Amino acid sequence: MEIRLMFHWIKKLTLLLLCTAFFVGCSNDASDNPAIPPEEPAPEPAPEEESTNQAPDSFDLISIENETVDATRIPTFQWQVATDPDNDPVTYDLFIGTQDPPTVLYKENLSTTSIEIESPLALLKDYFWKVTAKDDKNATTESAVFNFTTRNLDIPENPTVTEGPFSERRQPASTIFINKMWLIGGFDTNSNFLNDIWQSENGTDWELVTDNPAFNGRWDHTLTAFDGKLWLIGGYDGDDYLEDVWYSEDGTEWQEADVSSSFPERGRHTTLVYDNKLWVIGGYNGGSLSDVWYSENGTEWLQATGEAAFGKRSMHASVVFDEKLWVIAGSDGTRRNDSWYSENGADWVLANNSSGFSPRIRHTALVYDNKIWVMGGANPGTIGDIWYSENGIDWSAVQDEHPFPERSDHTSLAFDAKIWVLCGYDGTSNNEVWSFD
Repeated sequence: MEIRLMFHWIKKLTLLLLCTAFFVGCSNDASDNPAIPPEEPAPEPAPEEESTNQAPDSFDLISIENETVDATRIPTFQWQVATDPDNDPVTYDLFIGTQDPPTVLYKENLSTTSIEIESPLALLKDYFWKVTAKDDKNATTESAVFNFTTRNLDIPENPTVTEGPFSERRQPASTIFINKMWLIGGFDTNSNFLNDIWQSENGTDWELVTDNPAFNGRWDHTLTAFDGKLWLIGGYDGDDYLEDVWYSEDGTEWQEADVSSSFPERGRHTTLVYDNKLWVIGGYNGGSLSDVWYSENGTEWLQATGEAAFGKRSMHASVVFDEKLWVIAGSDGTRRNDSWYSENGADWVLANNSSGFSPRIRHTALVYDNKIWVMGGANPGTIGDIWYSENGIDWSAVQDEHPFPERSDHTSLAFDAKIWVLCGYDGTSNNEVWSFD
């Protein structure tokens, strides 16, 4: 009985141990049991993608329209609004230049879609323009490139002043001094050699400075501003060609410089300021002259050459252009239409032996808008044309619905962003004042 009871408990204990082992095995990591796949770890949240900035939308230029000719020199540029897909603020950069595409940044960070330029563009020039729209993250969109050509010189139908307060005259001299135009002397319709002095701040209103300066009346003289003074040189007084040099700090009080040992008497010459010196070129004293003189103080004069390569020359015109002295047309006994230049006053180079315009004397030349302009003259009658050159070699005629009126023996100036023509002769002397740009 006892043995039987012992086997009974041994059996129960064995069964209990087997069940315990089973449950312990089931509780082990599933990765230890290839029949049970391991539990997948929870996925980490994906990083948020950064938003991509978009450039402003494309837009069109409005004006100046593409391929415009005869465009104004002070245009207003206008373009469409460039919307931004991200609603970012948009500003504009305007480029204007003579290359295609333009690379010169005229204005940047504009908040408007139009702008009028501040300074006049050059005459008769091909320009290109474009606009770049940009958001505040510097994403950009470029417009197309438009081109246009600026207008020619605009010659009015009538003079600015039909009859000036000064008398009719031919061959006066003029210059710019202390921001005014100055006009001195000439030869009037009554055959008087004049020495009256006039000035104007605007070309319309003229004031008599004095009609009784220290020097006597004359024509074929020159007037130049140099070293803070007005300088009047030479001319013809009805009896003699003159060798005097006069200067004034105010246009009223004049003093004569002692130049007795300097260049000989002359009229029909030209005077320039170049390389911080006064230069006197050619002229006439009974025969045409071929010499060139210079002075650092207006009193002591030195001869750069006695025989310039352009030969004997009077009634010519001269300018300083492209850092050179220039002599244009005139007469050596024969009327010429050549042009010459020099960098030192002694050595002269022929730029063009036949410059396109007709041979002439008693014309004028000036520098305006980075070009040389030649106006009027005589051969033998008066001439009514205007020519220009960007290099002194190649010349073109100005074409305008109002042609320049025929005249010679006038004087001309560049002042207040305009060309001014004063007085002259067209069969009779006049006292007109013309201005054009």
